[in-house]
Amino acid sequence: MDYQKTLDTIKNKIGDKFPTVINDIEICIMAGSTGGEITSMVGKYLKDLEKTNLRAYSLIRNEIEDYIVECKKEGLIIR
Repeated sequence: MDYQKTLDTIKNKIGDKFPTVINDIEICIMAGSTGGEITSMVGKYLKDLEKTNLRAYSLIRNEIEDYIVECKKEGLIIR
């Protein structure tokens, strides 16, 4: 899963409305040291948006679901 491409898509979709979400995803990307670690951290953050920011989650639900499916294909289970 290409977390950078996902970030770009999310920026285009909600960047102006929810800049903190974009910032948080960028922090996840900067905090990781390997591709798998970054992919997992971004996935966890995106999945948790349903609980932490339902309005943002509802706008990017399809992108989040696609990301999680791609993570599973790579063997990463996001809980």
